[in-house]
Amino acid sequence: MTQFQKDYDAKRSQAAIDRVRGLIGDNRLALADRIAELYDKYIPLDRDVLLREALMASVASLTTPITGKPDKRRIVAVCGRSGAGKTTAVARHVESIKAMQSYIDDDGVEVHPVIFIDNPSPSTPRLVAIAGLEALGHEPRDGIRENEAWRLFRRLLKVHKVRWVVIDEAQHAIEEATVREAKVIGNAFKTLTQMRDWPVRLILIGVPPLASFLARKQLYNRRTVVPFDSIDTDGSTEVIRSVLETIVREHARMEIRIDLEEPGPSRAEDDDDPDPKKKYQFLKRLMHACDAEFGSVVQMIRAAVEVAILAEREYVTVEDFMKTYASFSGCRPSKNVFKADNWEELEPSTALLRDDDRAWEEARLKSRGKSATKYGVRPQ
Repeated sequence: MTQFQKDYDAKRSQAAIDRVRGLIGDNRLALADRIAELYDKYIPLDRDVLLREALMASVASLTTPITGKPDKRRIVAVCGRSGAGKTTAVARHVESIKAMQSYIDDDGVEVHPVIFIDNPSPSTPRLVAIAGLEALGHEPRDGIRENEAWRLFRRLLKVHKVRWVVIDEAQHAIEEATVREAKVIGNAFKTLTQMRDWPVRLILIGVPPLASFLARKQLYNRRTVVPFDSIDTDGSTEVIRSVLETIVREHARMEIRIDLEEPGPSRAEDDDDPDPKKKYQFLKRLMHACDAEFGSVVQMIRAAVEVAILAEREYVTVEDFMKTYASFSGCRPSKNVFKADNWEELEPSTALLRDDDRAWEEARLKSRGKSATKYGVRPQ
């Protein structure tokens, strides 16, 4: 795709957006802009320090390349479950590192040192190379062979002066690939990082089993892993409280009308001195609703604030979170994590399932000679 085509497509897209903006009215448009501003904020954690250090080490490795032996600065791998906030974190840090920013070269051409690739599924060596070519704006010919695609991809990385390749959903390289395909992809990644005339650096983002892929010999000594672990529900209440207050009070400039220290149901003898483990019920419900993943917690808080903004209120309530969870999960009203007494027993990931869904799931498992475990969860 030429620069002219890119500019033309961008103008068409903006024109379409402007048309919609002109139809919804000034008041609704102001609310939409306020919501967009809310979602544009970023909340760093301690893990961001590790990620930035790894990315800066990757930058340094291009200034003083080490040849002839493995170098753990060649590949940065960000591993964690879905909803942990991995992709958002990588994008934010890439945007803030000067060496990774776009620039105009001596020939007056705009250079983008970083490209982002969504790893295809199924992930075969040929399809991964084609995804890379498309990220560079190149449309490979039909029927291009695997080795030709990789050779062309390596050449065009140099032509476009790309230094970093970010591959999202990198776990597909092992999750659905054959043993041979996973090995070829691993070797291809290694080759990219040690090209003598134009070595690049990889940033891999993925959920399990990405760690298994990275454990293979050709990658083990060439990667730095930054884990995005799940939240400790009992030990992270203060962190989540701080995040909630930051988003609502600082970013949205609204009030929180929720008892954040509310204890759960207690017996009469416990009323004067409730068990500390039973306190902060709202915050624990919030973490449970988001499967203890930080990125999902941030997303749910923002969505609840959005509900309040659209209602033209300047405060957030538990009901906003109930509505948000219901829209996210599809749960029945009695099974809402922010309302039900037995919320700890509820499974947010399967809240959408109804009796017909469960019957189909169980019948399908039985037809394969397997016994059902939890509904919606495949036996291991």
